[in-house]
Amino acid sequence: MLIGTSNAVKEKKFFDMTGLSLLEGRYRLHKEVSGGKSSTGFFGVDEETGRDVFVKFCIFPRSELERARFRNEASFLKERALFNGIIKKTPEYLADGELFDGKILYLVTERIHGTLLLDWLGEKFCNASLIDRLTVAYRVFGAAEHFSMFVTHRDLHPGNIILLNEDIDLHSKRPDYKTIILDWGQSYSRMHFEYSENDSDDMVTIHNGIGREITNSFYNLPPETFIDWEASGSEYNKYDSWAMGLLLYKLVTGKDLFSFKNIGEYAAAQKRIEWEVKFGLFDLSAYAASAAPILSALIVQLLRKDPKDRMFIQEARHALWFILVEDFMPSDFGMIQRFLDAPNYFDEVKWKHFDSEPFDYF
Repeated sequence: MLIGTSNAVKEKKFFDMTGLSLLEGRYRLHKEVSGGKSSTGFFGVDEETGRDVFVKFCIFPRSELERARFRNEASFLKERALFNGIIKKTPEYLADGELFDGKILYLVTERIHGTLLLDWLGEKFCNASLIDRLTVAYRVFGAAEHFSMFVTHRDLHPGNIILLNEDIDLHSKRPDYKTIILDWGQSYSRMHFEYSENDSDDMVTIHNGIGREITNSFYNLPPETFIDWEASGSEYNKYDSWAMGLLLYKLVTGKDLFSFKNIGEYAAAQKRIEWEVKFGLFDLSAYAASAAPILSALIVQLLRKDPKDRMFIQEARHALWFILVEDFMPSDFGMIQRFLDAPNYFDEVKWKHFDSEPFDYF
């Protein structure tokens, strides 16, 4: 019999509590790994195919919102299957379901083998050149684009990003970023909300829960977190741009842009947040040399307080490509701003390699 609290389950060995070691007659659980705030994870193997798998459990969901978020991750990964056939950005969905009359939910995906970005920052950053670090940024920005599905991740940070141990081709007409984004439990789709048929749909529950509680990493929260959610209007799809601006700064400098002690201090700083951003960029030249002017401007564009003025991740990824491949590092601030307004249509320079956006070929 299961003990009726999630803490009681997590404090004891999962196998001992449930007698569960095999899901759906094929997914064998082997090793418990760290999970999220409301989940427990295991590495295992698919005994039918021999593939390594990752199994995530939501144990005794504390609310319908927590349950909806868990199911939403499974739904999103299933929908990604077609897109992953073009560019793989998420783990492959394998199975999901419920156990013990819905007291436990589970999700099975392939296990991704690679280097967690958090580990890369700790182990490889110091020996990486600026080009190496910007290449990592380019890969992450490419993997974080999900505009074709109108989905925002809402919890992008180095602990949710895996770099595959493979080289990328910056000149390919079909770019493959060799980067996988994990943990879609906080994700949100405005389109799915608008097309929901009844109030009990998971995306309606998630939409109604936005702004009522904060369960994602507070460091990455954009300023609109602290205002009426509806006030951001149609710019909800720039939510993740804020996290990417903070990540780009960290990949250039090795430091966090802000040093707020808690979420209250961060919320209080929102009145001056753009000043905090510009103050943090004063010494960027010490890390980026001649690339500092354009990288500073790019980070500022991603960290605009008003989401209407913020840059899309896709546009920022384009800008990084020009820096990396075309060696575009001007010092003229007017030229930089005109370039960032529309990187793919900037015609003041004769490019050596750029023809058109790769996806124009599809």
